[in-house]
Amino acid sequence: MKIAIVGLGVAGVSVLRELSRQLDTKQKTDYKIIIYTSEKEWGTGFPYQNDDESLLINQYTESMTIDLDNKDDFMNWVKRNKTVDAPYHTHLPRKWFGDYLRETAEQCMKELNTEIRFEKVEDIEQTDMGHYTVFSNQSAEKVDAVHLTTGHLAYQDPYHLKGEAGYIYNPYPAEEVLTFPENTPSVGIIGSGLTALDAMLYIQKKYPAIKLTFYSRNGLFSSVRGDEPAVNLHYFCDDRVKDLLNQMPELTIGKVKEWFYKEMEEHQIDANWVWKHLGKGTLEGMALDLQYSKELGEFQSMIRHMRTCYPFIWNALADNEKDQFLSEYSEQWQRFKAPIPQDTAKLLIEQINENAIRMVSGLESINKTADGFKLLDSEQNSYTEEYLINCTGQSMKVSDSLHLQSKLLQNLINKGMLTPQKYGGVKIDYPSMSIIDKSEFKHALFKTYGQMVSGVQFGNNNVELISHSARTGVRHMLAAMQKQN
Repeated sequence: MKIAIVGLGVAGVSVLRELSRQLDTKQKTDYKIIIYTSEKEWGTGFPYQNDDESLLINQYTESMTIDLDNKDDFMNWVKRNKTVDAPYHTHLPRKWFGDYLRETAEQCMKELNTEIRFEKVEDIEQTDMGHYTVFSNQSAEKVDAVHLTTGHLAYQDPYHLKGEAGYIYNPYPAEEVLTFPENTPSVGIIGSGLTALDAMLYIQKKYPAIKLTFYSRNGLFSSVRGDEPAVNLHYFCDDRVKDLLNQMPELTIGKVKEWFYKEMEEHQIDANWVWKHLGKGTLEGMALDLQYSKELGEFQSMIRHMRTCYPFIWNALADNEKDQFLSEYSEQWQRFKAPIPQDTAKLLIEQINENAIRMVSGLESINKTADGFKLLDSEQNSYTEEYLINCTGQSMKVSDSLHLQSKLLQNLINKGMLTPQKYGGVKIDYPSMSIIDKSEFKHALFKTYGQMVSGVQFGNNNVELISHSARTGVRHMLAAMQKQN
């Protein structure tokens, strides 16, 4: 038996880990695991690749682990390998988590019959009902199962500037691409999310004389990370939610809110007050987040612990209910779910108030000029920049951005092997993680994860959930293989 893993970031390492745990001793020898990855990102993936240590994980360290059976695995790794004795409630360099992932991958590879190929996969074809052929830029390999773990989708290009001189389409790795002449007076950052803050922190460290301007359509940052306590859920735990869903003929946003508020009340959290006053993303809002970090942290901790339930709830909602959530709640919900570390928020507030950094909201257009770029806001104010950094985030709707995606993804979608999902990524069967092709056939031996399934695991692309998905994906794959035999 041959199993292909295409990509070796969080999802790929999670699949490796599950194979090392779920295969028996004989299978570990008999099953050949062929890993396709780039040398630069092997064992780390895109977000945790080797880069400057000013780029931090926005999650608290204790919430990060690749090992579902040991929630302190990463914290213990930090204590063993870094000069940090008390990593609890810290924000550590992202590259450290990449080092941890790579070490985990190496340990798993020692237990399995693996072959690593530093090749770029360009296509995958189904050769018959039980096999697939993986085509790379160097080889073609017939395999029995595929785990598509390519990680992040392509960045957006909302102003159609990709390829223009002075436009940095993808800001990572920062050490390689965020380089400017010493006399550069200013740089523009398009966007105001976590990627934009990465660009800010790196440029201020390496080029302190450069004046930075954030250009954004809504002028909003994220919420601030509060002081999150540990919690135990009563209503929003997996078994309880599954039981409730089985009892209901149809789920509505109103019913979800009812469950949500019941959980919050159980923990004496005034969810209405938090929603009304915190997580607004303005400078004043971030200052209020810092002032009420205890109340905010309790709320954020609750929604973080609820996240394994989100896919079951999301997929039980009718499209009109999903659309209601997107229009009424999604933006602020995302700000609560992806907050800024407190120290970064304090620095941002201070520098904008002192005019060391500028924020321009209402961005409407950007045009290339002979000397750089001309930007216009909604009041027709004009700005010029020689360099722009694209920090608008990934494009989750692959049907709208196929031309920006990888050759592999383009080929799989164009031939109908993968089918774009209305709310992002591609269609899969959840929780088996099996792809669903254009004919609605479910491929039990072809799995995918992460941002590729963002329309099913909506807005919830985190290490823990990817690890859970890999566990069920590998389990379902092995069951399908046994059934075939």
